[in-house]
Amino acid sequence: MSPHLLLNTSAASVVASRPSIIERLPDEVQRMVYSLLDYQSLIYLSTMNRHFHRAIDPQAMADPVDKTYFVMKAVKDFPQHRPNEKGHEFRPGNFECYICFRVRSPDHFDMYQPLSVHVDLQGQIVRARAPHHTDREVMLRRFCIDCGVKEGLHAPFHCLVTRTGRDLWPGCLRCPDCGGDCPFDLEERLEPDFLQGKRARGQLHTGASAA
Repeated sequence: MSPHLLLNTSAASVVASRPSIIERLPDEVQRMVYSLLDYQSLIYLSTMNRHFHRAIDPQAMADPVDKTYFVMKAVKDFPQHRPNEKGHEFRPGNFECYICFRVRSPDHFDMYQPLSVHVDLQGQIVRARAPHHTDREVMLRRFCIDCGVKEGLHAPFHCLVTRTGRDLWPGCLRCPDCGGDCPFDLEERLEPDFLQGKRARGQLHTGASAA
């Protein structure tokens, strides 16, 4: 039986609230089946029930080339990701991130993301100095703001402009007390004391204005 037929049979069994064929297989056989599935199928199967959600990590299991192909195809062919240019409300389309391999809404992407970075001989991004002849320039594909902060491609406290035109200060993405983003207008970014006052009053995470 092919892995995709097993996948379809599994989905039907989940709907019927019975253990699927895959679930009844030994763990090592299950892993063999998962290894034959593409990224899209792994994502689909991981949403079927708790067993598959625990057993399958599409990000870790899928081949990088397959993940790249899928997000490129999804952003181009899936209707929900296309821009809406009809009527009075223009809605930009969604974009693909080539680090987390997800298609996300435009407010998750920097309008002016860096096109390349220089890395030193240890593979670290060069920041505090000018590039040396021993450094290597690495071209970057599109990545979301969350991945940019996580991978060090966005400097902490560097103001960004999202694809929807919103000013964004992503430094708070590193904050364990927040986990979100912090939008500010230009006046707020230029007044550190004012920002400190907002932080003390607990208004920093919501972007609320000062009283």
